[in-house]
Amino acid sequence: MSEGSDEVVRVGEYIVLQRQSYTKLHKVSDHGTVMLGKDQIDIKSIIGKPLWTTYKMEPKKGSKRDFILAECDSAESLAEQLIKAVSSGVDNRNIFDDGNSQQLSTEEIISMRQEGMSGQDIVGQLVENSKTFRDKTEYSQEKYLKKKEKKYFEYVTIRKPTIRLIAQILYRQDSTKIMGLRMDTLSQISTAAGVQSQGTYLLYESGCQGLVAAALVNSLDEGGCLVHTHAGNIPQKQAILAMNFSEAQKSRLISVNIHSLLRKLHQLKDSIVNTVSDKDNQSSTCNGDHVMSQNSSESEQVVEVEMKLEKSVNISTESKNNNEEKVVNINENEDVQNDTNDRKRKHSDVEDSGPKKPRWELETERAALILKSQLADGLIVVAKEHPRNIFLALLEWVNPSRPFTVFCLCREPLMDLYVYLKSRNDVIALRLTESWLRTHQILPNRTHPDILMSGSGGYLLSGIVVRDTAVETVD
Repeated sequence: MSEGSDEVVRVGEYIVLQRQSYTKLHKVSDHGTVMLGKDQIDIKSIIGKPLWTTYKMEPKKGSKRDFILAECDSAESLAEQLIKAVSSGVDNRNIFDDGNSQQLSTEEIISMRQEGMSGQDIVGQLVENSKTFRDKTEYSQEKYLKKKEKKYFEYVTIRKPTIRLIAQILYRQDSTKIMGLRMDTLSQISTAAGVQSQGTYLLYESGCQGLVAAALVNSLDEGGCLVHTHAGNIPQKQAILAMNFSEAQKSRLISVNIHSLLRKLHQLKDSIVNTVSDKDNQSSTCNGDHVMSQNSSESEQVVEVEMKLEKSVNISTESKNNNEEKVVNINENEDVQNDTNDRKRKHSDVEDSGPKKPRWELETERAALILKSQLADGLIVVAKEHPRNIFLALLEWVNPSRPFTVFCLCREPLMDLYVYLKSRNDVIALRLTESWLRTHQILPNRTHPDILMSGSGGYLLSGIVVRDTAVETVD
């Protein structure tokens, strides 16, 4: 969203819909609906409303699972409301799961939803018609109500997209599409690269839906720049679009093809070398011809003075004798000048209407000029390919004493690059680390690690670029 503007829902921008712990990324349209599980929700009423607003899902008349959103103050927990008026047992030793504890049939529960009964009323009916609910312990009752609340919860909160939410949503949908990049690994990449608000950074990213590029652009301010290189013709920008960046933030991002950028950089480098050599040759030859050029210039000056004198004499005589002819000649000269000007305009219009450079070529030239005038303050490589050749091709465009980081889902490619870089003199402080994260459930008397979690968040190779003094002494 634009900087300094009101945070409201706008058509064409992305929002995050949160229903309990479930979140979904959605692009707002004029007449749009969104699916949350099996429920279809009409979201036309949220356009123009502030973010972080909570809405209640109200069923449409005559429809099974279609809902509209009505604004409310806050979400109400079904478990907290229903458990207060129900007594609990001491233990669960006399409770048997025989499938007959619930007196309501499946058809009756479905008919209650179709009739438009609220989720709280449906859960209340389930509790009243349960034979074993009052005999359960307080912990078992709370667990049962939370399970039913998850199914019949009817409150939705509209949130602003952030890097953390987008990373979690993309990881939950399909972690392979972002190379298993978790939020903790993404934060370590930004930390290892030393991202600052006004720096210039060089990024190669493939297979992450633009998640790393979005995180870096979000950290940049006025004066900062990110050169985002990619392998194909079109970069992956799902996360970048989801962040709703302003035009000022988008101008700090330059997405170019890596092959086109390297070709342009080497062309600029060769052109500078050729111009320097041409200047040296010209300076050596101009000393020998200095005397001859001096004499010729003096003679040319004399001829020019004589011609100016003759012209001035002729103009004075013609002005005294032929005043009428002078007026006619002036008019004729003006007509001739107008004709020549029209021809020049037509010629310039023809030239301007010629083929223009495509946008990708303009972006490539802009990125090459930035990296040629001021080298990058950091290098980040997030590649599904083997990163060695990509990293070495971009390393020479990084300033000395600047950090770099390379991410890969597997350890072996980074091990190969680590062994190779140890033999070079232009990188120091090499570190190969693994990102490891374990989430915990925090509840009174029930705090423990989560059972299901990811095994690995990938590997990072980081270091610092230095100037190779051995190469400089040879040169």
